[in-house]
Amino acid sequence: MDQLEDFKDTESMNSRPDTLQALFHLVLGAVFFVGSVALFGGLAVAIGSYLYYGEIGDASQLSNLVNALTTKPVALKIFVFVSSSLPLIAAAFLACIFIKATPKHYLSLGWPKNAKWFLIAMLFVFVCVPLMGLMLDINKLIDFSQWPDFYEWLQTQESINHGMYEAMIGEEGTMSLLTSILFMALAPALAEEIFFRGFLMNALNGIFKNMHVSIVVTAVLFSLIHLQFTKIIPMFFLAVSFGYAAYWTGSIWTSITAHFINNALAVGQLYFITDGDYTKALEQGASLPLAVSLGLLSIAILIFAYMQKNADTKTHNFYV
Repeated sequence: MDQLEDFKDTESMNSRPDTLQALFHLVLGAVFFVGSVALFGGLAVAIGSYLYYGEIGDASQLSNLVNALTTKPVALKIFVFVSSSLPLIAAAFLACIFIKATPKHYLSLGWPKNAKWFLIAMLFVFVCVPLMGLMLDINKLIDFSQWPDFYEWLQTQESINHGMYEAMIGEEGTMSLLTSILFMALAPALAEEIFFRGFLMNALNGIFKNMHVSIVVTAVLFSLIHLQFTKIIPMFFLAVSFGYAAYWTGSIWTSITAHFINNALAVGQLYFITDGDYTKALEQGASLPLAVSLGLLSIAILIFAYMQKNADTKTHNFYV
């Protein structure tokens, strides 16, 4: 268990944030996120238009620019990184600066303190990853067609997302693979874990005073913000596994590592198995027999129970 003394350099023992202050921190982070999206979104348009047109454009060119960049995979990857990943990182660190908290402590950026718990937490995540297929099958039980307008928007959004992923792959080759690992696997893992499992999960823990609730609520927000509702249950399930990996080891480097490996495997599948076909990759992920999925689920539950009982490096509640 992390000790309260670890945080003496940021706040005194008698002035730790209460629930109301934690709520303010959460709102502050949301404000910084919205501001960062606007700022970096504009920067992404400027960079993308310069890379494609040779001149700096403005936000009015966004739609045409995104369509144009589908023919330039590396430029598209940079555009997505600047517009999607950087706002998450900026919001988390700006919030820490504003409330005068040390990012290493507040965002759980210290290295995992125990190799055993790190390895078992990683095992838990990678037992959960194959269960994404089962979760996707459950997700398919939701009949979105009963809401025609939403269903039409959903199909359009899914088509756009799939097209973006496939466009970022581009022509397969060594340089394409390396840039995909960097911008489609590493960058999102870093940015999303810093904001969600680092900042957001900690702030919610200050509000609820319960890490389990914080992990679940963070996972809900994580899955909603991606706007991929046909995969919302598997995304939620995976986000929960990342949350517990970070919680048990006291470090988001555990969830960053797991998130990166998961993303890298997905990129590898696109390159070496499905020839860049994102829809085909999703279908292959749902191919495990039910008996195997139930067996893996049982193993995941056993690991969960063991870690909950025995892990002694759990993230300490920053708030009291």
